[in-house]
Amino acid sequence: MDKTKEIATKQGLNRLLLFTETGEGACNMACQYCFLGKAGSNQKMTVEILHKAIDFLNLYAVGQPSLHFFGTEPLKNWDLIVAAREYTNMMISLTTNGVALTKERIDWMDNNNVKVYILSLDGGEEHNANRILRNNTPSWEVVSKNAQLLLQSPKQRSWVTARGTWSGHDYDLVGRFGELEGLGFPSVQVVPDVTGSFERDKVKDAYLELGEYYAWGATPSKFVNDMVQRVMDEENAKQEGNKCGTGRGIWAVSPDGSLSLCQLYEESTVGKIGDIWNGITSEMPFAAISERVNTYHTDINPYPKPECEGCTAYKHCQGVGWCAGINRQVNGDELVAPDGYCEHLIGMVEACRIWADKQRGRLPKPRAGILGHLYGRG
Repeated sequence: MDKTKEIATKQGLNRLLLFTETGEGACNMACQYCFLGKAGSNQKMTVEILHKAIDFLNLYAVGQPSLHFFGTEPLKNWDLIVAAREYTNMMISLTTNGVALTKERIDWMDNNNVKVYILSLDGGEEHNANRILRNNTPSWEVVSKNAQLLLQSPKQRSWVTARGTWSGHDYDLVGRFGELEGLGFPSVQVVPDVTGSFERDKVKDAYLELGEYYAWGATPSKFVNDMVQRVMDEENAKQEGNKCGTGRGIWAVSPDGSLSLCQLYEESTVGKIGDIWNGITSEMPFAAISERVNTYHTDINPYPKPECEGCTAYKHCQGVGWCAGINRQVNGDELVAPDGYCEHLIGMVEACRIWADKQRGRLPKPRAGILGHLYGRG
């Protein structure tokens, strides 16, 4: 059997994540927390390489194939999105910062079944503090305006998610959610930048404020809703393994046609697995990275760090913000999460336990301070 076919089948390949441009100047923004350095010489994907990537996916995909334009900012290379649709009828989606969205482009996407799945924006002043344009000016005004253009499309609104990044110096989750919902987003995810520090008590209080804001019911965040549901059934909660997905289902394609385990390894040789002409030429990353991640918090490798044993959030890890590639960038090991991740997760889980109790109608005695205020006793 073709080795590439064998690995693609085992890993369930069904999507390619496309980097249409990398290196210096590849993005029209300069976000403070971006996990892609965008350093080195600029490279742009050609139409020929795009077509070859599509051919590769058609040959090796398991099930229905799809393309996702990811980096560095796909709307900078709009011609490639158009070229992809002209070449294939497979599903096409993209992640964008929204700077280059226009009414004309939104109309074209509506008419050609191209979906904006993720619009990255943070909301208000926190947005402007972290998400700046390359000329060092704030971006909220232009991005929020373009987001509202996108949300005027019933098609785009039905599948787009606003994805904010949460830095540990800001604990106003309610303000963040309110800002993004105020634009009209029905789905909102606020993901912690775990490379920085978090204080678990402040994280807990932030989620409790969010719980009160949503009357302890469902939120527009699947991450939050799922965590509340998980802690409601903690006794039966199980580790699912490789929830971050590195090496599974989606491989990344660079402008030169090389293949990586996922987007976090596009700038690193460690996760390079081959190219779209020769297929898989290195199986090492699948064994050394993807398969190791599959054992995370299982009987094979129950405690990646000594402090994992006895952790109050153990059953809910991997959780929001867990990423093998980020773990490697920070700690040199895909299984060892940054301290910021652990602090955020513990605070979130502790808050969601109270959230779940509120839904069950039985609450523990509140502590002083913010919890007393939340329960009307402060």
